[in-house]
Amino acid sequence: MDFLKKYRFEIGFFALITILFFFSRLYKIDTLPLFTDEAIYVRWSQIARYDANWRFISLTDGKQPSFVWLTMTMMRFFNDPLLAGRLVSVFAGFATTIGLFFLGREIFKNRWIGLIASFLYVIFPMSLVYDRMALYDSLVGTFAVWGLFFAILLSRTLRLDVALVLSMVIGGGVLTKTSGFFNIYLLPFTLLLFNWTKKDKTLRLLRWVGLVIIVIFLAYAYYSLQRLSPFYHIIGEKNTVFIYPLHDWITHPFEFFYGNLQGVWDWFITYVTWPGFLLMLCAFLVDRKNFWEKLLLVTWFILPFVALALFARLLYPRFIFFMIFKF
Repeated sequence: MDFLKKYRFEIGFFALITILFFFSRLYKIDTLPLFTDEAIYVRWSQIARYDANWRFISLTDGKQPSFVWLTMTMMRFFNDPLLAGRLVSVFAGFATTIGLFFLGREIFKNRWIGLIASFLYVIFPMSLVYDRMALYDSLVGTFAVWGLFFAILLSRTLRLDVALVLSMVIGGGVLTKTSGFFNIYLLPFTLLLFNWTKKDKTLRLLRWVGLVIIVIFLAYAYYSLQRLSPFYHIIGEKNTVFIYPLHDWITHPFEFFYGNLQGVWDWFITYVTWPGFLLMLCAFLVDRKNFWEKLLLVTWFILPFVALALFARLLYPRFIFFMIFKF
């Protein structure tokens, strides 16, 4: 009872966020026109549900299987297969909403920042679209947010249990989409929040390195589940459709960079809007409080953003979805 009295305003505010989230995502969700990719993913889920030999059916097109697995599970509770697929995205979006609260609270040590971050996600136009569609992207965003949260927690606490949970989150991310590997590539930048003032910083840093090795090892072990399928190799082939392999990229490293950057920047401004972007800049530049925390968030946004522009062969707006709301 004391807890409820102490945090009654925060609890009430999050309850309103929850109501707004589910109303905005579920309202007439079954009336949205069927998108081509939705039809493909839902059909895969139907096949995987009724034939165990095809649980890795998405690998035939070079796509990871976790969204299909969740959708086929949801089909046990809902007869409409398209609705089942879209509800996976709805619940993934809600998990992201919760994750942003914990992320904001943890990184800035302020509950209200977490609540505001959750609220902004609920009304963010891009999330309003993708949380209502049977596509991979909401689930990708979920693992990106929770991956960042546990990565920060690991750098601050250096606990084995946090490392084990982080490995599962990253494993879920890479089993959803190849972009989930950014959760691994960006781990060193969480050292921005590492406590460098303690006397035993060398031992603590070595402990962090050891825990990160465990995280990466386990994440790749989860990813290796896909080797059970003879179609595992198609993932690598499919990736080359969307990004340039290194041996191709080095022959023209910056030839397409400017054009790609223009494209992803235009999508970014379209969804975030100029006032929203300027507000982000003001939060970073005007108030120098929590500088390293803000720098970490910017880094986890800007590096995947630039990497996409640098290596992308084929671009779609949804590719930047998991980056934007962390910025």
